[in-house]
Order: sequence, then structure tokens, then C-alpha cells
Amino acid sequence: MAFSSDPKVDALLHGLGDAHRTLPDLLEAVMRAVAAQVAPRGGSIRLRGHGTLVIGHHGGQTVSDWLSESPEPAAQSIDALVATQIAGIHPTESASTAGEQAYAIAYAGQPLGELRLDLPSPPPPGGAVDGLIRQVAANLGPLVKRYEVRRWSEARLGCPMMLVGMSRPLRTLERFLEIATRGDLPVLLRGEFGTEKAQLAATLHCCGARGDGPFVQINCAEPDGGPGAWVDRAAGGTLYLDDIDALDPKLQRQLPQYLPSRLGQWLDRRGDRSVRVIASTTADLHARAAEGRFSRALLAELDYLSATIPPLRERAADIAALIGHVLERNGYRAEDKRTDALVSLCQAHDWPENLFELDRTIARLAVMTEGRPIDRRAVRDHAPGLVADDDPDPPRYGDDGDDEAPAADAARWVRAALGDGSGTQGLHDALARALSHLGRHFADPLSIGQLAWAAGVSPSHLSFLFRSGIGMPFKTLLAHIRIHKACELLGGDHRRPVTDVALSVGFADLSHFERSFRRIVGQPPRAFRRAQVGG
Repeated sequence: MAFSSDPKVDALLHGLGDAHRTLPDLLEAVMRAVAAQVAPRGGSIRLRGHGTLVIGHHGGQTVSDWLSESPEPAAQSIDALVATQIAGIHPTESASTAGEQAYAIAYAGQPLGELRLDLPSPPPPGGAVDGLIRQVAANLGPLVKRYEVRRWSEARLGCPMMLVGMSRPLRTLERFLEIATRGDLPVLLRGEFGTEKAQLAATLHCCGARGDGPFVQINCAEPDGGPGAWVDRAAGGTLYLDDIDALDPKLQRQLPQYLPSRLGQWLDRRGDRSVRVIASTTADLHARAAEGRFSRALLAELDYLSATIPPLRERAADIAALIGHVLERNGYRAEDKRTDALVSLCQAHDWPENLFELDRTIARLAVMTEGRPIDRRAVRDHAPGLVADDDPDPPRYGDDGDDEAPAADAARWVRAALGDGSGTQGLHDALARALSHLGRHFADPLSIGQLAWAAGVSPSHLSFLFRSGIGMPFKTLLAHIRIHKACELLGGDHRRPVTDVALSVGFADLSHFERSFRRIVGQPPRAFRRAQVGG
């Protein structure tokens, strides 16, 4: 997995961190995000064994189509493309279309498919556009593999496992996984309680050469059977020793005798089974071995490839995506439940039990709030540990579903959304597109998911852009736009019913319209109209 110092690239990749419901959904998000940056005439992502996502333009709109039965690209052409990019040569230009550029999608050196873009002109090698597309293509391989692991684990283990997020710590870890899957060396995973040790072990097995073989997980705190039985069951596949620091000392001494010694520590091996060994631990095994509390011989055989899983407190950029993943897995729509207030509170929490604690907390909040979004008040009521008793950060406007915002700020962004676009200069491109879409479609039912689709980024990334770029959630701005238009209608047509005005600007509920109007304008809509007539 590749990295870049370009903030546009990092922002684009961050926006892909959400766990989309399906692989085609992910690919569509990728293509829309890329199209928003480089404005191609069209393009496609073609994956072996999956299909092709095609994107283009129709009637001034960006449209896409998933072709699951499309022919796979010729293996020879993809292999050549991978070899070309690995050698650092600029991607080959399509013979049929002068501006079409092809970028390989690969994982662990194995071709998966290709990303093709029909650009107005070929991007200069090493330039900003070329670099951005290369970064996206390089990160697509691991992202595609996430969905393969989810499908494999659900079918084989009865439990869908998937890495979620695109923070730099997680991408660094996935780069390690990609390298480690190329071989058969033992892997030692270190991480705090509640981190994704099982997901990583499943990824190493599923994406490696032994993916079709058995995957045997042993709970070392209470193992069933002995080392010989474990190795027999895992023959031809992977033996995953979960929490190996809890393994009984006697079993620590027995286990190596059933495994091949890469260091020549023992010659009389019991049995002849080929397995790959993955072990996980929450402890410092080297310190324990030095103290005589863990087998030095076993540790020496395990510690070939090792990685430390970053705790959740070091992955604030992944919190929004992880919240969405938990909500979706529990049967909720992330765009209906996840709020800016919830994300902010979760990002500020230390999460001593990491993902286990996050999973319990979000599932509880989702249930207890029933059909409502999870706002700050709900967190105070049902997960008070996320909010300090002397909370120095009072609810911000929009956090609890109200429409309060500093008048000057709100008026500025209402003008920007309803104007000619000049007020959006200097904003992130996706945020500018979102404001333009709000200005044109304020009367339509809108969710953050729909707005993100129009902007070409993920819902969590667009929420972040609203908070950081204009300082208010999109629902707060949407309410101000609607009330602004309502004021124009009330002042321009004194006989038009208030109910009709409310409906025409997007309020389906008259009481909600009147509450919002009073909060934003400072008086009820009828009093506002009387004042206009009197003036």
C-alpha cells in the first residue's frame, strides 16, 4: 500500500475508508472520487473474477454501471501492465483511445485487474494527476482484498471479518500484510486487548498461498486437545495461536516438537505436517522470555515477521468509518444514526478495550435511540463514559438536532450555496460541489449519503469537510437555506398559505418548519409575514 504527502491524495483515500456494503459500491465511490479530481471523459475498474465498474457522463450527470458478467481482461495484458508499473515505467497508452490510461491493480505482486481513465490528454509522468491515480490504484488492491476476506470468513468461519478505515497507521499495517502473504514465514501479531488480531490472521491466511487450506484457531488460554492434534487439523493451511502468551508452559515446550525448526533447534520432529503458524499476543513476549515466563525456543521460532497493531486511540481518522461499520453490521443505516457529535466524542475517547468497546458502545446507542440519530444527549444518557462530568465542550449547534448557528456564518454559507459559486472559492472541491448541490436541491429529501454521492466522496469524509471547512453540519446549513427561501416566499406572496411555503422549501412537517423558523429568524413565520406587510 502506497503513501503520499499530497493532502489531496490523503483526503481522497480517507474518504474511501467507509466499509461500503458491496465491492461495486466501493468501486463506484473510488471512481467518483477520482473523477472529481481529474475530470475524465469516462473510465472503468475491471477486476478478475468480479466484473467491471464503468463510469461516464449522461445528461450532465455522472453515471455508472456494474457489469458482473463482463469478460475478464486478458491475463497476459494485465501481467504486462503490472510488470511495467513495478519497473517504474509510465502506464501504457491505449491503442484505441489516445487519452485512455491504464493503471494496474495488484496485491502482493499478483495482478487483480486495472483502472482505466479516458482523460482529455495523457498526464505527464510523475505529475500531480499521474501521481494521484497511481496512489489510488496502489491502494485499490488491499481494499479489494478486504471484501474477499469478508466473503471468505463469512463462508468458512460464519463470521464476516473486515478491516475498516484508511488511516496511515492502518495502511502501514496493511502494507505489512501484503508483504507477509507472499511467503510462508511465521508471523507474530502484537496488540492490545480488543484490536483486530483475528482479522489480521484471517487476512494473512485468506490472501496467501494457503487460502484454500484449513484455518485453525486455538484459544491458548483454554486449548482443546494438544499440539499434535492442532497441527494435524491445520495441515496444508494455517495454525493461528490466539493469545499465545496464555499458553501453558508445558504446552509451550511441546508445541515446537510438532513444527519444523527453521533454526535447526531440533531434528526429531513428530509428524510430517506442513502448516503456517500465526500467533498473537497482548504481552511483551521478549520481556517474558527474559524473565523465564515464556519459552525462548518457541519465541525464536515464531518471531520472524512481526507487527504491532495500533490501538484505536491512535486511529482517530478511522473512527467515523468504524462507527458506520458497526451500525451497518447491526442492521442500521449509518447515514441515519451517525452524527458529527457522536464521531467527535468517540474520537476524543481513549477506548481502553479498543474495537470491542467501540462495538458494544455503538450497538447500545443504536438500540437505545430507536429511530433517532445518536446525538450528544443520547451519548450522555446511554454512554456517559464518553462525556466528561465537567464537559468543557458544550453541545455545538447542530449536535442535538437543532438549527442554531452564528447568524453571520450561516448567512455567508447560505449565500455561497445559493449563489453563482464564487463564494466557494478556496474550499475543498468536494465541499464546493456539495454546497452547489444543496443550493439546487434544498427542497428535496436529502441525506448525507445522497449529498456525498453527488460530491464524489464518502459520507464520513463529507461530514468531516463540513465541520472543518464551514464549521457546521450539513443539516444545520440545509435548514438555514430552507428558512432563507421560506422568508423570500413569505415576503413575496402575502396570500400563500404557510403550509404550502413549508412544503415548497422541503419541510414535510409543519411543526418542524415553525420550530426551525422561530429558532433561526427569531419569530414565527406568520409574525414575520405581518412585519413584512407592515413594512
